[in-house]
Amino acid sequence: TFLVFVDYLRATARVAALSELNRVSYILTHDSIGVGEDGPTHQPVETVSGLRVIPKLDVYRPGDAEEAVAAMVSSVTREEGPTALIFSRQNLDQNNDMDFMARREGALKGGYVAKKETEDLDLIILATGSEVQHALKAAADLPGARVVSMPCMEAFERQSDEYKEEVLPSSCTKRIAMEAGVTGLWYKYASKVVGVDKFGFSAPGDIVMTEYGMTPENLSAEIASMD
Repeated sequence: TFLVFVDYLRATARVAALSELNRVSYILTHDSIGVGEDGPTHQPVETVSGLRVIPKLDVYRPGDAEEAVAAMVSSVTREEGPTALIFSRQNLDQNNDMDFMARREGALKGGYVAKKETEDLDLIILATGSEVQHALKAAADLPGARVVSMPCMEAFERQSDEYKEEVLPSSCTKRIAMEAGVTGLWYKYASKVVGVDKFGFSAPGDIVMTEYGMTPENLSAEIASMD
């Protein structure tokens, strides 16, 4: 169903998580303000974060086809609780500059380096879902920038401290995150967040996304303002 309607089953999702039911998958689509003309009633700005705070519930928001494969695999093999699979309405660019198995393996860990810096690391851009493509474009002309795709915060937090430090080295404090939803949870990883802390409006999805800054151009401008 549309992601925005997950509130109709929130109680059962919570009990499934509380009971640590495994191989339970909630498949949710139309994940952001990109829903478009249906308007703010159908545009879930707060819903992804609302699911992320349920203990034992993994929330996957894949950024391309290979991450989607990993999300599906995780949902049917994980043994500690249910999984919410959250998919975009829009067509998404595929990160074909990176090996497909590396993308799958990275997504299974919840977060991974989707684009490595080519010079000394001075910036980390975090993104998830449909915003990963924007992060990759914004980083294209920044040789010191690393892109971290974070399809599942919960899975990433279960990784070893060594792995998390490898992906998000503490030595790099200049970090920015981007997601087409409320920003609060991202401040755990970044000092600046480009997100949507208000309800959407009715217009074609690409117009809503542009008006709310969900573009590589706006992300580049926000990065420039950090200097």
